[in-house]
Amino acid sequence: MSSPRTRTALVALAWTAAVVVATLVGMSAVGAIGTGILGRGQQALTPSQVDQALAAARAVPASAPVAPPSPTDPPSPPSDSAAAVADVVTSPGGTIVARCTGSAVEIVSASPAQGFRLDDEREGSRMQFESEDTTVAVQLSCQGGRPVGAVEVQGDDDDDDD
Repeated sequence: MSSPRTRTALVALAWTAAVVVATLVGMSAVGAIGTGILGRGQQALTPSQVDQALAAARAVPASAPVAPPSPTDPPSPPSDSAAAVADVVTSPGGTIVARCTGSAVEIVSASPAQGFRLDDEREGSRMQFESEDTTVAVQLSCQGGRPVGAVEVQGDDDDDDD
C-alpha cells in the first residue's frame, strides 16, 4: 500500500494538473469570444481610422435616387443641395443637423437632449426644444454657406397648475 505522503503528493499533483487544464480551457474560451467560432472577429478601429472613415463619409454627398423626368415635364433648374454639406448645430436643448442651400437653411434632422422634447411645430428655420421648466429656441441662418444657430434659453414662467 502507498504511504500517506505518496497519496498526498499524488492528490497535490492531480489538483495542480486540474488547475492547469481549467486555466487553459478558460483562456481558450475567452480568446474565442472575440473571434467567433470560425474566424477572426472585428478589430477595433484606431482613432485615426475613425477620422479617415468619417472624412470619407462626409466627402460623398448622400443623394436619393431620382426618377427620370417624363417627356411632358419641363426641365427643372439644377439644385446645389447635393453639394451642400450638412453641419451640426448644438444647443442646451438638443442637436440640429442642417445644411445651406443657397441662402436658405434646410433642416435635415433634430434630436432633443435628455430631458427635452422637440416642439412639433417647426417655424421655417426656427427649432424649439422644451423641458419641464426650460425652452430653448434655435434660430438657424446661413453664414458663409454654413448653418449657424442663434440660441435663446428661457425659463418657464408658467406657474399655473390648472
